[in-house]
Parts: sequence; C-alpha cells; structure tokens
Amino acid sequence: MKNRYDARPGDLIKGKWTGHVWQVEREIGRGANGIVYLVNGKVGQAALKFADSASVASETNALTALERVRGTSPGPFFIEADDTEKKGVIYPFYIMEYINGPMLHTFIKEKTDEWAIILLIWLLNFLEPLHKSGSVMGDLKPENFIVADRGQTVRAVDVGGITKFGRSVKEYTTLYDRAAWQAGTRKSEPSYDLFGAAVLAIALVHKQLVQKALGDTGKLEDIVQSSPALQLIAPVLIKAFNNEYDSALSMKKELLLCFTKKNTTRQSRKQTISFSKKWMVFAGAFAAILTLFLLH
Repeated sequence: MKNRYDARPGDLIKGKWTGHVWQVEREIGRGANGIVYLVNGKVGQAALKFADSASVASETNALTALERVRGTSPGPFFIEADDTEKKGVIYPFYIMEYINGPMLHTFIKEKTDEWAIILLIWLLNFLEPLHKSGSVMGDLKPENFIVADRGQTVRAVDVGGITKFGRSVKEYTTLYDRAAWQAGTRKSEPSYDLFGAAVLAIALVHKQLVQKALGDTGKLEDIVQSSPALQLIAPVLIKAFNNEYDSALSMKKELLLCFTKKNTTRQSRKQTISFSKKWMVFAGAFAAILTLFLLH
C-alpha cells in the first residue's frame, strides 16, 4: 500500500465528507493492503482501516454482503467510509465494528489440541452462509478470525480476501493456499476455502510441521496421522485435501459423524468405569462439539 497513513495514540482523524472525528487509541493490525486502528468516535469504540480507494470500495462491499449472513457467523458491522487529508494527501478509510477477542492461534494456546476441531466447526459455521451467498473467504489465515461472544463463535475481522465464485482468489496466505500445495487452482469455489480450513486446523496444532511440509499434501496427511487429536477426524481432513467437499455443511456433518464414531469405538473398549485422563479430554471436546452442532 502506497502512502500509508501512520497514526499515533491520541491523534484525531477527521472525515473529509462526514466531518466525524475519530481519536486513535492504538494500532491493532497491519498488512499488505492496509493498517487498522482502534478508535473512539460517535459510536464509541470502532476499528478504522486505511487502505487504497479500490480496497476500501471492495472491502466495504464485502462487509455489506456479510450483513445478509449476520444471523450465523458474521464479520464486523460496516459503519461508514470517508477520506481524510494530511499535508495535502488524501487517505481513504472506512469504519467498522471493533470485535474484541483473541485470534485463533492465540486462543488455542491455552487449550488442548482437540480445540482445533471445535474451531474448525466454528469456521465451517462461518463459511456455510458465506458460500450460500456466492462468495469465498479466500484468505483463511488465523489472524483474520477472532473468537468472540465469550468463546462461543468465530468472526472474521479482515474481509479483504472475499471473492465472488468463479473468479481468481484475490488475497491468500501461502500456507493455506490450495495452489501452493499443488492441490488445485485459485478458482473461487467452496472447495478452495474448505481445503484452507483443513490446513488451518492442522496448523493450529502443528504449525512448524505444516510449514516444513508446504507443497506436499502427502506429508500433511502424515502429520494428521501422527497427531492423537487430529486422528479423530483424519478421513474428513484428507477428503478436504482432495477437494471432495462442495459445501461447508457436508464437511461439518461428516466431521461430526467421524468424531462420534471414533469416540464410540474408544468407549466400547473401556472395561472399567474409570476413564483415563486422555479419554476425558476427548469426551469433553466431543460434548462441546455436539452442543455446538445442535445450536447451529
């Protein structure tokens, strides 16, 4: 992004067209296509993103499109778009809801590995209505999602990669990109997101191993098979690697069935009332996932 607008805590940003003033609290995100600040203004706390005019237009359109799927797992509310002027230079920006919570990779640090499965369920809950609206998320990196609503759901905080079906995905992160794994194209279709979601779930538990395996889905499968937690849903992950799912709903249903079958098998092998500590973790994770499925 050319001509970045670098703000400091306490700076006031005045909209050229609305006249609204936003006070900067701190920077909360920075990427190739813009900078995001936590600000205070007429609606209280909000997120302000500086980007080029084309990105602002594209992302505000994406946020507006997400309004139609708000009842499930939304992105942030769109508030307004404007420009500000500094030393004769015009800087486009837009304002969106500030979603407070940890990013996926931060959230799981304090959890057991099985929580990667729960986060995958939440991610599929987000993707399902987005796909029904005719778009893919595209850039499925953990930093683009936050665990919100007191740890009950996943919400997107960067929608710059949302792309209409049939086009080439416009933003992606190599580690979660199907083409980088030589497993398909960057055509915008549900299977692109579902491949990325599967890789993301694995990377939440074994990121360094996934980075070393980049480009070889065979090695990715080996990582899954060597992980006690991910073995529970190995068939689902492998199908996603092979682009065998055409909807998030079908992937979610098979994931739950697979997880249920694995735990039923484990339980049937128990000969005593006393459960091992490891089994209790699996059972707890399954109960949480089943509850989430029933709620959604």
